[in-house]
Amino acid sequence: MAFVLYLVTVGITVAINVPLNDALKAAGDPDTIGDLARVRKDFNEARWVAWNWVRVVLSTGAFGCLVAAVRQS
Repeated sequence: MAFVLYLVTVGITVAINVPLNDALKAAGDPDTIGDLARVRKDFNEARWVAWNWVRVVLSTGAFGCLVAAVRQS
């Protein structure tokens, strides 16, 4: 179960968080961006944060499964 939770976490990272991070990086150096508010709005921070929380919960669940497995062995 821990491995499945971990794989889902990695899948979310690759499918959602990395593309959002790449889009933010493509906007350029913050010191040279004229309209930071537009870049932040286009980034969809709420989506990134929501999926990051999903990753946190899944990673914590995976760790909990590992701890339970170690305790049983």
